[in-house]
Parts: sequence; C-alpha cells; structure tokens
Amino acid sequence: MALWRPRSPKALVCPACDAALAPEVAGNAEPRCTGCGTVLWPVKVAGLWRRAAATLVDAVLLLFTAGPLAWLVAAAREEPSLLGGKTALEMLLRAFEVDVSTWLARAAPMLVMAGLYLGLFWHLSGRTPGQKLLHMRVVDGQGRRPHLVRTLVRVVATLAGALPGALGWLWIAVDLEKRAWHDWLAGTYVVRD
Repeated sequence: MALWRPRSPKALVCPACDAALAPEVAGNAEPRCTGCGTVLWPVKVAGLWRRAAATLVDAVLLLFTAGPLAWLVAAAREEPSLLGGKTALEMLLRAFEVDVSTWLARAAPMLVMAGLYLGLFWHLSGRTPGQKLLHMRVVDGQGRRPHLVRTLVRVVATLAGALPGALGWLWIAVDLEKRAWHDWLAGTYVVRD
C-alpha cells in the first residue's frame, strides 16, 4: 500500500513506480496505480502549525529530561559562562562574539539527547509523544514507519535544518507537499491519523 495525496496542485505520480496517475484514479473505490497495480492510500499531510505544536511539546519534554543532563555536563567541565554580561544588551552583543564551534560544543549534550529522542521514537513507533498527542505520524512513501537508515538521515537533517535560521523546518510553509528539508532528504512524510 502506498501513500497518495488525492488533491495536489502538482502532477500526481505513484510513490512505488513513479508512473503518472490520472485524476480519475481519485474517484475509484480502491485507487490503484495503472503502471504497477499498487493500492494507493489517500492521506492528509500535517501542516506547519500542527507540526510546530508537536515540536513544542517535544521541546518541553526534552527541556525537562535532557536539559538537566546538559547542565550537569557543563557543570562538570567547569566552563565559564558564554554570555557573561551585566545587561541584556551586553549579553546579546557577546552572543555574536562567540565562535559557532563553541556554541555547538556547548549544545552537544542537548543535541545528542534530542537526536536519540527523535530517532528512537521515529524508528520504534513512527511518532514522538508530541506527534502522538496531535495525531500525526512519520511514514515513508509506502505508508510504513521509517526504517533505520531513513530515521538516521531524518534525525541528522532535522538537527541540521535548524542551523540556517530554521529554514529547513520553515520549508513546510511553502512546499506543496508540506515537507521539510529533512522529509525530502529521508523520503518521509508527516501525515495526520
């Protein structure tokens, strides 16, 4: 069974064989690809706001689980504060003086925990707790939860998509299929249940 969006402004193709699908397929009781005969499964993809709400739920969960761990690692290293300043303006200006590699080194424990959190949930159940709360799931082009390689690609691309001003994530707002960069790279979709 393959995923298929019944109302897309783009030309419809079969996710299994990439054959062009005629619009009449949408009216069939059991839509099938005319090229390979695969049964097509109509879905509704999750949009930006629903996905952002699920990400917020997951971020709060990570804050209370991985946050203390990251704080303990930083305390064990006895590193000085990155933004030591008396006023908010001083702290903001110092933030621009700090090297990107220093920021990444400080964020490494949190990034590792976030990667494990996302990867385990996506691979084992196809959704994180935030996605489960908002009735969404991550699937591949065949409608199954992503296998290990897709999950690893998706996790790395998700974390990297946050670096250039979250453009990788915000791509959902302009993409016709409502897919972020990490969805395109991993070959996944986020669909509503």
